[in-house]
Amino acid sequence: MKIDIQARNFSLTEALRTAVEAEARRYHAEFAERPQALSVRLFDVNGIRHGIDKGCLVSARVGSFKSTVVASGIDSDLYRAITAAFARLTRGTRQSLNRSRQLRRTASEPSTTANAAL
Repeated sequence: MKIDIQARNFSLTEALRTAVEAEARRYHAEFAERPQALSVRLFDVNGIRHGIDKGCLVSARVGSFKSTVVASGIDSDLYRAITAAFARLTRGTRQSLNRSRQLRRTASEPSTTANAAL
């Protein structure tokens, strides 16, 4: 799995990179070979003014339809924002994969009107 990590308005430290990679490994382990690529953007809206403005935006291409799931987390602590974003991404990925499974099932089932005509 390919991971693109970028920090906006501040420098990316090794500790932040490690935190993102750890969450990405957990995410990838849950979905095995489904995620194709991850994009992670870390940002600090207010810069040096502090406050609840540190965020993480994560997007993943998943499934055979190559759909994109996007999630974000904002907190005063960037590490908590990373954890929250990956938790939301996990939920969104589950929902996306369930939707695609349901679509495949309904597409493969014969219609009830066709069965009634027989």
